[in-house]
Amino acid sequence: MTAKQPQDHKTPKNQPKTAEVMGVTLTVSPAIFDDLDMVEYLYDLQTAQTGDGTGAFAIVPFLKKLCGSQYDAMKNALRDPDTGRVSIEKVSDFITQLLEQVAPNSPRS
Repeated sequence: MTAKQPQDHKTPKNQPKTAEVMGVTLTVSPAIFDDLDMVEYLYDLQTAQTGDGTGAFAIVPFLKKLCGSQYDAMKNALRDPDTGRVSIEKVSDFITQLLEQVAPNSPRS
């Protein structure tokens, strides 16, 4: 049986979480997910494959809101040094890994 962590040692639910993903360190407040815009972005991203694909463009405002001032740093960290491009596949992996750390109960694409 695993020992339970005492209640006073748990990270408070509303406390920002810091995560390092693919060389980018971000501090994300859980409150950001208590925002209809963010829920809409996540919905658009989740349903992009079953609709006409336009929901995929929600990735840009979603990342800008999630990363805040670190948005450009995130893009540069994910940029391929040979091509200069930031692949959507790498961005998708980044989002998945980041959400696993800062919002473990959120839906994944």
